[in-house]
Amino acid sequence: MSGLSDTPTSPRIKKKFLSLETLVFILLTFLSGTVLFHYIDFTPHVDYDFFFSNEDMHFQADTSISKVFTRKDSQIIISVSGNIYSADYANKIKYLNSILKTIKGVTGVKSISDGPRDLKDAIESPFWSRLLIADNKESTNVVVLVQGSSQNAMISKIENLTSVMDEPDFHIKISGFPYIIEQIQKQLKKDLAKFTILSFLLFAVVVVLIFRSWRIFLGIIITCSNASAMTFMLSELLQLKVGLLTANLATITFVLTLSQIIFLTYNWKSVRGANNPQARVDEAIRMTCTASFWCMLTTLLGFLSLMSVPAKPLRELGISGAITTILSFVTVYTIYPAFLRTIETVHLSIDGNVNSFFRGLYIIFQKGRVLIILAIMGTIALTIPKLWELNTDPSLLSYFSKKGEIHDGLLYIDKNGGSSPLVIVVADKNGQTLDTNRIYQRLWELQQDLERQPDVGTILSLPTLMAEGKRLPLSFLLNWNWYFQALEQPQYDYIAKSFISADRKSGLFLLRMREADRRQPRINVIQNLGAVIDKHGFKPSLVGGIYALQGHLSMLVAESLIYSLGKLIGIFALIAFVFGRSLRISLAMALSIGIIPLCILGVIGYFKIPLDTIAAPATNVAIGMGIDSMIHMVNIFHLSKHLSTNSARWAHVSRQMWQPIMTSMLVICAGFGIFFFSSFPPTQRFGGTIVLGSVIAAFTALFIFPILAKRK
Repeated sequence: MSGLSDTPTSPRIKKKFLSLETLVFILLTFLSGTVLFHYIDFTPHVDYDFFFSNEDMHFQADTSISKVFTRKDSQIIISVSGNIYSADYANKIKYLNSILKTIKGVTGVKSISDGPRDLKDAIESPFWSRLLIADNKESTNVVVLVQGSSQNAMISKIENLTSVMDEPDFHIKISGFPYIIEQIQKQLKKDLAKFTILSFLLFAVVVVLIFRSWRIFLGIIITCSNASAMTFMLSELLQLKVGLLTANLATITFVLTLSQIIFLTYNWKSVRGANNPQARVDEAIRMTCTASFWCMLTTLLGFLSLMSVPAKPLRELGISGAITTILSFVTVYTIYPAFLRTIETVHLSIDGNVNSFFRGLYIIFQKGRVLIILAIMGTIALTIPKLWELNTDPSLLSYFSKKGEIHDGLLYIDKNGGSSPLVIVVADKNGQTLDTNRIYQRLWELQQDLERQPDVGTILSLPTLMAEGKRLPLSFLLNWNWYFQALEQPQYDYIAKSFISADRKSGLFLLRMREADRRQPRINVIQNLGAVIDKHGFKPSLVGGIYALQGHLSMLVAESLIYSLGKLIGIFALIAFVFGRSLRISLAMALSIGIIPLCILGVIGYFKIPLDTIAAPATNVAIGMGIDSMIHMVNIFHLSKHLSTNSARWAHVSRQMWQPIMTSMLVICAGFGIFFFSSFPPTQRFGGTIVLGSVIAAFTALFIFPILAKRK
């Protein structure tokens, strides 16, 4: 292995350096890259309206709340620990408050120096104590009201300010949905830039070591790069922004493209009797193209199935995935063959050391194939009960490393008041107005009952605002309607409009929900809160806020990417029947494909790994790799008609497909294995799921599928 050559074990022969065709593709790649990095925004876009389309009923409900009430749940919460009773602490809070107001994008700031008269008044107030004072009385909150949910420059300025002011006796922690989303965007952008490059380098090393050809390596890089570039360009033309699920689109494109390239390359190596490069490449394309087309079609249908769901990120993943699936197929059969045609040889044999390595692996795994099958089936048997315990609605805290400062800050704020806003609009079941003393008593009892729920932190609501009015002198003479009219004026920051409707029949409850100790999906938590509201004679007429939207998104992700896998397997089985021309083969393929998600999701459930929206699509990618291998195996089965018995044909298939399938698995594991070293847990889970899935898919295709497909 002294250097890279195209035929390390063959005689010295004449080769073309690069053809004009390949030079044109290389030039186009550089031009595409220039356009890509100058005009495409790769920053993951995650905003308040990102989760659902405008037509979705959950998003419409959230929008309806904004039409009736002045919403103030888009907040950045700054928790400041220290001696909250000292004058020095109060002065620093006042200074922090004043600087925050000067930052563009900040619409208001509330703290113990801006809202209540002083700290004592804040502690005694039923309204301000819930908003500003931590449960442990060791910190106070500075609540920053912002426009929109993600403004990079504004949040960066807030971070810089708090970093400068942070001291041991004035320790600052930050939370709030705009801040959390900004941190997710930063982590995704940093990790995708760093680990995509590292994965690319690791891919390159493995490809070079296996194929021992710089022309093949260059062809792979140019082909995959063009598939990715064209995918992002076309997505930009369709106004599809990079989001949580499409942030890994470049990696998915690389996997889809590389998988087809590996099978084409090995078929090209196996061609016999062709005396010139053109004939060799043409024969390899003839052997591979049909199977590749069906692989492309199955993957395409998988992505297209996501376009009917209301969750916006899933629909965008479906569209972008469909685009990249088609472009991967097109680039493999238009660009990559040009590089193969530059290698002039009668038969290109793989490097002797690599060949020996795969031959040794084949012998070892063939001897232990029974153990491998038992291990896969045992894993399913052990973990299948855990499928019903999958955490498809993980806490926002799971997006950050437990060893990091961001997680510590979010956890502190979450435990002292909650971190995720939920908005519930309530109305009396009998249609009465809410501006009477009798209704106030019922509302206050509802407030106290809701606060006793384990997932509920702080609640700001109509009854807390009314309780503030009860503190006024001669409050027994208070007319609630006059009180609300007064609080709807500018000098009181229109605060009444945030909690009671103009017709006085609807009241708003703003709940800060706890995420750290949640044991059930958000949707179930909301349903439980609805039962509490119903018990007090009210009805939840509208539910919104990021907590509710995230709950519905997680449910849709689970349904679309996990529980709908059965439908996809059925579609794949139908395609397998058309391509395989055998009911037994199609059933064998369907059963084999079903093993892959059962193993992956079972392991995830068994080890209680959060299945977040970033990592969830990795399961579908793994299934795609599995069906690709099986379709190519069926293709070789049909091409081996010269063998007399069914067993002999499948034995031939296993021997011939061993190297391409194992090569694909090793390359993918090497590339995605680097994601384990990320500091961003969703990136770790995404990479880990694909590594696990690629191993299961390879061994299922090689050892289980032939047994099921073989006639007795």
